[in-house]
Parts: sequence; C-alpha cells; structure tokens
Amino acid sequence: MPDFRELMAVFSVPRPNGSAAEHETRRRIRLWLESRRIPYEIQNFRLYPYYFEALGAWLLLVAVLLAVTVWQRAGWWTLLVAAAGAGAALLDNAFHLPLVTWPGAQRGENILLRFGPPDAGRELVICAHYDSKTELLDHYQRLFFLNQLQRALALVALLAVTGPLEGRLHAQGHPLGAPLYALRSTAALLILVLVAVFSLNLMIGRLLKAQSCGCVDNGAACAILLGLAERLSSSGLAMRSLKVTLALFGGEEVDRQGSRFFVRSRRGHLPSTALNLEALGQDGAYLYWEQDGSVYRLLPTSNELNQALNQAVRRVTGQEPRPAGPVTSDGASFLQAGVPTAVLGSESRRLGNAGLHSPADNPARVRLDRLAEGVEILAAFIEVLDRQGHC
Repeated sequence: MPDFRELMAVFSVPRPNGSAAEHETRRRIRLWLESRRIPYEIQNFRLYPYYFEALGAWLLLVAVLLAVTVWQRAGWWTLLVAAAGAGAALLDNAFHLPLVTWPGAQRGENILLRFGPPDAGRELVICAHYDSKTELLDHYQRLFFLNQLQRALALVALLAVTGPLEGRLHAQGHPLGAPLYALRSTAALLILVLVAVFSLNLMIGRLLKAQSCGCVDNGAACAILLGLAERLSSSGLAMRSLKVTLALFGGEEVDRQGSRFFVRSRRGHLPSTALNLEALGQDGAYLYWEQDGSVYRLLPTSNELNQALNQAVRRVTGQEPRPAGPVTSDGASFLQAGVPTAVLGSESRRLGNAGLHSPADNPARVRLDRLAEGVEILAAFIEVLDRQGHC
C-alpha cells in the first residue's frame, strides 16, 4: 500500500486549471508513477482554463446591456441583445461550443493507466479529476442561482419580445405603456442583480486570498486511484474477463472538458462501464449518486453498478453506501454517451458535502485510513464485475 501522506501532499494544494500549480501536480503524478515503474499514457486535449471567468464576464455584460436597452426603451435592441447574448452563452455552456470561453486556451492532459488482459471483452473505466476550483459560493449556495436559470431565461425572453411593443405603446401615449415599462424595468433589475452575484462568483475565485486545497474535491479520490494502480501493477488482483482503465482527468472543474474529450476519443469502442470517484476520504458514510448531469439534463446512474458498489462497500466496511441526490461530475460524460456509470463518494459527518470549492476543503477533512479502505472497496468492486462476467 502506498504512503498516502505522500500522495495527499501532491493533492493538498490549490490547483486551478491552467495554473502553474496544476502543471506541477501533473508532473508530480507522472514522477510518482515512474518511480514505481507503472506505465501510463498522456492524452492531450484542448483546455479552456478560464471557462467560468469568461462565461461570468459575458453574462454580466449581457445583463448590463439588456438592462440599459430596457431602461432606454431601445425596443428592437433589447431583442437583439437577448438573442445574441443569451444564445452565445447557451451554445457555449449547453452545447460546448467555445464561442465565449475560448480566451487563454492551452493544452490539457488526461493521465491514463491500463490493466488486465488486453483481449478481455469488457472494459471498466475508473476515474477521478485532479484539478481544483475556488468560488465565493460552495456547491449548495451556488445551486440557488442555478435553480433560477429557467426563470431567468423566461424573463429574458419576455423582455426581448415585449421590447418593440413597449416602445410602440410609449410612442403612441397609450395608457398601458407606463405600467409595462415599470414591469420590464423591474424584471431587468432583478436579472441584473442575480446575474451580477452569480457572475462575480464565477469570475473572482482565482483572486480570493483563501483558496480551496481540493483535498476532498478531488484529491483524495486521485490518491485512492493511484493506490489502486500500485496494487494492480503488482499483480495483486487477477482479472479474467475484465480490463481496467484508470483515468485521472483534467478540466473537470471547467465543465468536464477532460472527460468529455476522453469519451469523444473513444467513439466506436466505448468502455462497457464506468465508475467516477468524487469527494472520497471523508469520515462519514459512503454515497452513491442516483443521478448525474447538469442543470439542463440529469441522467440516472446504473442500478446494476450501484448494486455492485453496494456489495463492494458492504464487504469491506460491513455497511451499505447511502443513495444521494444529483451530482455534476465526470460521470455525466459517460452517461451522455450511453455508458452505464456509477458515482461513488463519501460525506463528512459534520459538513455533509458542504464547503467544497472553499477553504473548508482542506487536509484536515481527509482521513488517511479511509484512503486505504477506498482502494480495498475498488478492488472488491472490480472482483464483483469480473466475477459477473463469468457467471
């Protein structure tokens, strides 16, 4: 079993995408693998490291222009700003076209390790992400704004289509002109305030003095994955019908860029199953998330894999993992491609899974003995799936 204290030293520093710290983390992962003669592959992809900073700045600009056109009774200009501004943001965020988020693009890296018989008929991908992120708001606080997305888009559409009408009523001196203007002005102000707070959250995380160390999200999972790699490389687990690919993904905290590229690169020979690791190493219960995705679409995780996880966790710990609500993780990249996927995590007894993306995600939150336990759970999970292939 590896020295998890050594591994957590690698994953206990803030490492936002595109930063020198992220590059150093990748270098130290490679050195660790090389020191143990564990073969690995580097998969390069186009990384947009300032994804959320660029998106936040764009949303704020659009909200300001939208409010100005409403308050100035600019009519058709409101429709144009809404269509171009919101449309570009949606195409970028929902359909992953870098219309807004392209500034600062550079090379990203996924680190891949392959084990088991190469001619096996089935492949399991077990993955975790090595990048980190800091925000003003943690996951749960940010969720309030994400839950308002559909309402905000409806208000923007309403402002857009009523712009020409309100201008015409005002020019004609119609009595409905004034109340319609008041309603549109209030709606524009509400959108501006909500977008300003949300955009600020997206834009200034890198500038905050106190940063998230990303120990739980997602350093501990990466340490467990490397511990599993050491065990598999020493022939500590024989697989007969299953080959295993371990993947340390970059770019997860910027809209899953690394895992989405990995899945696209495998078109035509997708893995049979996938297991994503999130928020492991905490002192509370193990969790499996029943849904993964985004604010646009949530997909159910695999019942069969969740049951296999149940067996593995129960075998190692004597307790069953607890089902949890939706998550946004690299697991969604596989689910969207039709690959049966499960997502395994844990929670803090005191914080649950609050405080991530904040200084509360620090080394004190990780229990080293749970990392060794995590390796045993993954080994048991692999054995369950391998045995199922021979039933």
